[in-house]
Amino acid sequence: MAEKLLEIRHLSVRFGRRRKPFTAVDDVSFDIYRGETFGLVGESGSGKTTIGRAIIRVCQASEGEILYRGERISGKIPKSLDRALTRKIQMIFQDPMASLNERAKVSYIVSEGIYRSDGKRERAEKVSQALRDVGLLPEFAGRFPHEFSGGQRQRIGIARALVMQPEFIIADEPISALDVSIRAQVLNLLSDLQKEHALTYLFISHDLSVMRFICDRIAVIHLGKIVELADTETLFEHPLHPYTRALLSAVPMPDPIGEKNKHLLVYDPSCHDYTTDKPAFVEIEPGHFVYANQKEQNEYREMLS
Repeated sequence: MAEKLLEIRHLSVRFGRRRKPFTAVDDVSFDIYRGETFGLVGESGSGKTTIGRAIIRVCQASEGEILYRGERISGKIPKSLDRALTRKIQMIFQDPMASLNERAKVSYIVSEGIYRSDGKRERAEKVSQALRDVGLLPEFAGRFPHEFSGGQRQRIGIARALVMQPEFIIADEPISALDVSIRAQVLNLLSDLQKEHALTYLFISHDLSVMRFICDRIAVIHLGKIVELADTETLFEHPLHPYTRALLSAVPMPDPIGEKNKHLLVYDPSCHDYTTDKPAFVEIEPGHFVYANQKEQNEYREMLS
């Protein structure tokens, strides 16, 4: 068995107080193993980014806990652990146009996380190496973000994460703001960096076709709750939850005729009867989990038999 790097146990995140509380993440549990790419897919507002932000402690957990290498990192933790997590866990943000300081040179942007811990020469060497690793020239360190294309800016964002020598990277929609022509380049770069640096990824996206290319396992999230989790091929070949099937039906097809004639499924939450038969997140087959009541669980098992 691979080593569990990250464990999320019954995590809930709520915003607002008293009269108008809003639950963004509702009783979510999953594990991420060392060296894998774990995908979290769902529509806008489903809570997937909030989970990523809870891991890096930008959002506080309302209930449940997050463990990293078996040590709790949610809630109040020692300052020494907080500093260590800053190096071990990094995040690549969605919009490369908004996530970089326009007034700072690339050298400072990339080295900001190591500015106090490393000397000037060591910082310069690490910045040069990080830029090379992401396919940029070291000379770019003296330029400003506005001098780069969107794809290059995202590479700078990746270099900023990479210079910290992390173990775990949260990639939050890292290619959604990029031109289609360069998305594959960035995905290939992330894949190559994972092999070279022994990285583990949490890859957040709304695009299942991208997830199929890069992820080992995928969790589908809807309205703050994970409704299905399986390895990538199982999820695509044998989707169980109606919401998962609706998402997959919307994935574009490379065949124009097939795309024109395909049948889109619409997910209707009212099709579930959760009033008398309470649902649970259960393992229907080895490694394949789904959120369902007892009747639905029996139906799904029959589908797979």
